[in-house]
Amino acid sequence: MNKLQCLCSTCVYRPGMGASLIKWENMMKGAISRSRFIVTILSCSIILIPGGGVTYGFTSIDPYLYSYLVSKSPEHTAHKSSLSWMYSALLTGQAIAMITGGFLERKFSTRSITLCGVALFNINLLMMYFSCSAVFSLVLSYLLAGFTLGLIYVTSLVVGLSWTEKHYHGIFSGVLSLGYGLSSVFISPLQTLYVNPNNFEPTKNLVDGELIFTQPSVLNRVPYMFILFSIFSAIIQIPLGFLLVKNPEIPKPDTIVKCDYVTEMFRKPRFYILFLIFALNKLPLAYIGSYAKMYGQTFISNDLLLSVVMGLCGVFNALGRPFWGHLHDRYGVKFPLFALCISTGVSILLSYLSKFLKAEAVCASLFTISVWSSYFCCTGNYGIMPAAVIQFFGEEDFGIKYGIIYLSQAAGAVLSSIYTSFIPFWMPLVLSIVFTCVVSGLLSLMLRTTETIDDQARALLNNDSSDSLVISKEFEMRREGAIELKAVSNSD
Repeated sequence: MNKLQCLCSTCVYRPGMGASLIKWENMMKGAISRSRFIVTILSCSIILIPGGGVTYGFTSIDPYLYSYLVSKSPEHTAHKSSLSWMYSALLTGQAIAMITGGFLERKFSTRSITLCGVALFNINLLMMYFSCSAVFSLVLSYLLAGFTLGLIYVTSLVVGLSWTEKHYHGIFSGVLSLGYGLSSVFISPLQTLYVNPNNFEPTKNLVDGELIFTQPSVLNRVPYMFILFSIFSAIIQIPLGFLLVKNPEIPKPDTIVKCDYVTEMFRKPRFYILFLIFALNKLPLAYIGSYAKMYGQTFISNDLLLSVVMGLCGVFNALGRPFWGHLHDRYGVKFPLFALCISTGVSILLSYLSKFLKAEAVCASLFTISVWSSYFCCTGNYGIMPAAVIQFFGEEDFGIKYGIIYLSQAAGAVLSSIYTSFIPFWMPLVLSIVFTCVVSGLLSLMLRTTETIDDQARALLNNDSSDSLVISKEFEMRREGAIELKAVSNSD
């Protein structure tokens, strides 16, 4: 028996293996039809559009939502950090749900998990009509929205990657989340046109000096927007939820090598490095998502222009994911991740400096380019990280492993909320975020990428220990709790 034929099916590529000519047959895992592959991948991506509308599309209505909270407050004021706490709650719920979804996948089908998440997600959107009048209730609603969204997000990734070959996990991690990022392209302008059709400009709050909308015609439309969005979301998600089924035709080798279990992941230093990088890289995205438009309003008077700019961020949000994922497929983790972190820091800094140019048109142009560039770089994390998790820790229980890594997004969002609470001025806030980008870039250079799950498999195969190999049927039965795993000696 050739030992290399025993490599685990979850072992991933070596950097550079994805550089060959791309063919459909190379992308698809198993003997499946091209049409079925395309339909499944598109379904996994499109079903995330409403979720992206909550996460990114609502960026354009943050000023309106903040103004609505101020109008309902007895003191007629609310701290701007309340917006970032809502975002933190959303990501916390999403991370918890991704881990939960990974465990549920062991007992239930991905279709059942997805449809359950879709139903709860849209019910919660309807309830936001009542909860948007107070900060606490709105934070709780965002937490529930994140949890239900996380169930949908993790199943779409698990299903999509089960249909794609290991050499293309990076680019397809980006493609699968493309709908998530692209949603704000059309959702943000539609939300702005509905809430503020007359393009009213914000005015300074007499209490704290923050820019808010005081027009009743604008404020009265804010709660009804959640009802309209829930109807739109249900129309898209419910039919697609029935199509999210894992690849039933994955060929199983006769012999496989043990993969990293979830608990073993905590013993590896690269887990903590990836977790910290992912957390730090959330800060610039949280800043751009929550405060870019508010900062732009301090020197750009056209609110509709800012809404269009933030809406088109979705294009670069979507394009950045497969682009950086492809760089991972081509060059590995370390250097694409380093380039991503440094590029993000430079873009954030330029967005701040754009205010100090003399002509407003020039200010608006540089601000637009730097914000788009920030999104293009920041969201590349979602193309690199899923593939990196598989590369370092194996594909088995991917939903749980990636969900644990994704908890860093909640940690980063909470850290961002603390930043904005204790750093109320724009300059120190921006400089601190740029500093975190530099730190995460330096951490990426510490990743030891010379040993991947491929190398661990080969090391086991070259080891004469009796527990190196396991029979695949017994491995599957162990997962079902039927028998204990039996070690098989190397027959060579």
